[in-house]
Amino acid sequence: MRVSREKLVSLAKEEAEKRAESDGVLSAYLIGSVVSGEPIFGGSADVDLVLIHRHHAPMTREFIALSKDFHLDIIHHPSELYANPTELRIDPWLGPAVCEPIFLYDPEHFFERTQAGVRGQYHRADYVHARALAFLSRARKLKHVSGSNSSWVGGYAQSLLEGANAAVTLGGFPAAGRRLAPILQARLFDLGQKNLYYAFQRLLGANQVEQDHLTGWLAAWRKAVEAAAPIDDQFSIFRQNYHANGFETLIANSDPRAILWNLICDWNAASLALPHDDEHTKSWRAALQVLRLDEQDQEQRAEELEIFLDQVETFIENWADENGA
Repeated sequence: MRVSREKLVSLAKEEAEKRAESDGVLSAYLIGSVVSGEPIFGGSADVDLVLIHRHHAPMTREFIALSKDFHLDIIHHPSELYANPTELRIDPWLGPAVCEPIFLYDPEHFFERTQAGVRGQYHRADYVHARALAFLSRARKLKHVSGSNSSWVGGYAQSLLEGANAAVTLGGFPAAGRRLAPILQARLFDLGQKNLYYAFQRLLGANQVEQDHLTGWLAAWRKAVEAAAPIDDQFSIFRQNYHANGFETLIANSDPRAILWNLICDWNAASLALPHDDEHTKSWRAALQVLRLDEQDQEQRAEELEIFLDQVETFIENWADENGA
């Protein structure tokens, strides 16, 4: 299948209109890399489609293959989530998504009215400041939750990302996706916060990683997600290809350690889906020891993460003072 950005948008629109006939879809819009104009990376892409249901959403998330290298990543929302546009304006993730999407389906102008409310004064300094503080609050909550059981790595990594985005959002939209690390690097550098990017990578264990580690880890990650595929759709073959193509492209074109956040999160999720004594989880635990993200490192990493979040908070408050927020 020959694929372009326009083709991906068209396929997503077809899916939204089909769902409207049977699933009570009120509105549909696109977010993510298709909106920014660069969806195809490493020869593959996902299309982030949001469906707003008139009443209850039938599920939270689903994946639909378009080919072995392209798929729809569908998020389902109930319409009540959009009831207060003013509150959405300061929502750190949903606010940016509503602000600059691609409209696909909105016959009753439901989403259009919501977006108008969100966009009003969206870029005003006090609202930007509020979104940054919301990210920071989420980061601190996740940090606290991550210490509640032995499966703490996912919460730790997500807390780290929310903290980094607390700073990034002062200069634009938050960073996400397969190109996360290069986006974070560019935006934090633009904000004069190189130290925060280097701290982000260091807290993922980047200082401990050599090229040989990554080669072996990618092979072990692939075996783990293949084993987890029958258990959870997020590890389906087209999702495996999507991540693998992104990893290989980042390794070839930038600092190989730029794959770490995505690799850690996906590998961790696959390991949690598998039995604790599964052979594939053993490789994951060995990698965590190299990264200093093993259980024995939890207390030290939590302290380092707290220092990072304090640095982000100082930057946010200095920005607020300088910009009259």
